[in-house]
This record gives sequence, C-alpha cells and structure tokens, in this order.
Amino acid sequence: DHLGMAQYLTRLGLVLGDEAELAAAKQSWIAAPEWQGLRKYVEDCFVLQDWFELFTAHCVVLDGLLFPLFFGEIDSHLASLGGGAVLSMLTRFEAEWFTDASKWTNAVVKIAAAESPENKARLEGWIADYLPLALAALDGPARLAFGDAAPEVLEQLTDQFAARLGKLGVTVAKKG
Repeated sequence: DHLGMAQYLTRLGLVLGDEAELAAAKQSWIAAPEWQGLRKYVEDCFVLQDWFELFTAHCVVLDGLLFPLFFGEIDSHLASLGGGAVLSMLTRFEAEWFTDASKWTNAVVKIAAAESPENKARLEGWIADYLPLALAALDGPARLAFGDAAPEVLEQLTDQFAARLGKLGVTVAKKG
C-alpha cells in the first residue's frame, strides 16, 4: 500500500509539474535537513528484525502521526491558504486508506495488548521508544508547513494518538 501511494504521489507530481520538479523533490528527500529525520526513521525501519516491532514502529507509531499530519493538518492548512482544495481532492485516497488501515491496525494492537500483560508491556515499551523518534522525524516537515507553530501541531497529534491507543488498552507514555 505504501509503495502504491508513493507511486501515485510521484505521478501527481509529474502531472502537476515536470521532471525537474520531481528531481528537486528527490534531492530534497536525499539532502534537505527538514526531511532527514523522516528519511532516517524510514530507513531504520528497513533493518528491524522483529516483524511486530516493525509493525509497531511503522504502522502504529509513524503512520499514526504521519497520515494525520500530512493528510489532515497540512491538508487543512493548505486549503485555508486557498491553494489546497485541488491537492486535497487528489490525495483523498491516502486519507481514506489511513482510516481503513487504522481499523486493522487498531484490532491487532487491541488483541495483542489484551492477550497478555507481557504483550501489553512490550507494545507500550516500543511505542515509548518510537514515539519521540517519530515526532523528531516529523518535526522538519511540520516546520515547513507550520513554522513556529509546528510543536503545538505535533503535540495535538500526539494527544490524539495517545487517546486512540488508550481506547485500545495501550497507555502512551510521553518522553521528554
């Protein structure tokens, strides 16, 4: 699903711009400081050996913050500036996908946490480890969109994330 969304976004970039802009976006992903935290987080996920830790780091924590940030907060912000209505319409799939995928993710987390105290502790430990890393990874893109208001936006998303997981029986401990 993630690869398909990346391909879709690339096609949108080509339709709305040109190859030079796509090359500039790739260069930003590779070198711009604002994107290096997210890039590192994703690359670090590639080498995780435990499939459930990867699921937690990527599907639960990163997706749980990234999709609401990009396809929620940033989308709404761009729409309020008058230029985001078309973009919002073109990226509706990603927001709808996250809503649907979250149902499955939530079910897995809820069942795993309820199965045993050890599972719950492991999940909460991984979430406590990955949450600050994901927030740091999303700080650069959030600052591009919101400037000095980025910390407040990320805090609001973290509160929503914690409330979501709390309903599943998982406590989110905020570090730092």
